[in-house]
Amino acid sequence: MQNGLKESIIKEVERLKPDLIEICKTIHRNPEVKFKEFKAVEVLTAFLKKNDFGVTQGIGGLETAFNAVFKGAEKDGPTISLLAEYDALPQIGHACGHNIVCTASVGAAVALKNVAHDSLGKIVVVGTPAEEGGGGKITLIKKGIFKDVDLAMMVHPSNKTRMVRLMLAVVEIRFIFHGKSAHAAAYPYEGINALDGVILTFNNINALRQQLKDDVRIHGIITEGGYAPNIIPDRASAQFYVRALEERYFKKVVEKVKECARGASIATGTKIDIKMEEFTYRPFKPNYTLAGIFRENLSFIDIKEDPGDERGDMGSSDIGNLSHIIPTIHADISICDDKIVCHSPDFRDAALSEKGMKGMIIGAKGLALTAFDIFRSPDKMDMIRKEFEGK
Repeated sequence: MQNGLKESIIKEVERLKPDLIEICKTIHRNPEVKFKEFKAVEVLTAFLKKNDFGVTQGIGGLETAFNAVFKGAEKDGPTISLLAEYDALPQIGHACGHNIVCTASVGAAVALKNVAHDSLGKIVVVGTPAEEGGGGKITLIKKGIFKDVDLAMMVHPSNKTRMVRLMLAVVEIRFIFHGKSAHAAAYPYEGINALDGVILTFNNINALRQQLKDDVRIHGIITEGGYAPNIIPDRASAQFYVRALEERYFKKVVEKVKECARGASIATGTKIDIKMEEFTYRPFKPNYTLAGIFRENLSFIDIKEDPGDERGDMGSSDIGNLSHIIPTIHADISICDDKIVCHSPDFRDAALSEKGMKGMIIGAKGLALTAFDIFRSPDKMDMIRKEFEGK
């Protein structure tokens, strides 16, 4: 009977396919950056309301966050959250493919509800804005949005299909150097060059790299460097992202980077302000039990996982923070050739392509089937929870 219901879920996703593709393409063609995703929220919530989900917008004090809830007959069953990301990147649009992320989650929720509502616990689609540098999930965690949720799932487009990809902790740091202006030719000795502080910071960090572990990433840009070559800059600034895989070591690296900037300030006679982003993306904590159930369900629809190292292509996401609160999966679904990389114009195009739409449908099926398995098998939820708790 369970396989029969699974086949019905698959057929229901196929029935919803035209609507899902239209939603996915509409969001792609109307890219909205962090905390400005009004069109995306409108399109997604309209579809959920049409399919009998109770929608609440503006959750957690975020105007473009929402949840959509359907309670099945099994009132004591688990609560499963399907995560919807829908923010785009500045200038380059949906080059991370979040139009696919949100549509797959919404499609899975609706298909699951339509077919198996008599045997479900609680499905919650959580619209999480501003993954690209805004930390939307972190705010929602702090506001208690996930406190009654048992596990969370989402799929993300990629150039590979894989169940687990590790992610790096990341924080943004800004260094602002203050010097003293002077005529660069007539009175250079009267000036204090703030730009020298920035350049020396880059040089210090580059010297530091040899002594860091392989998973560390430090990358930055100069955001202010002066106004004219004949004026010694009295103000200059740089912005850096610092990343690492292990949280304790990550904190040590952050302090080393700060020391690089402080040393540059001393050497140049400048004053320095150090400003850190108020939130940090934590490294992703995989749940291999949940990933294994997802893998089995992709196999059920004849989708195989690509070979590769789970440390490959490590980025960062605010889902890392959620993975330390509840069991979480962030599975990758291939939508393009493996030579095409995320955050590129080619990947943006792939997220609107026929293969992109196929990946979205595969993701919706995988999420729906995995949630169905967990709803119908309390022992699976127990195993997921035990792994998460380290038992």
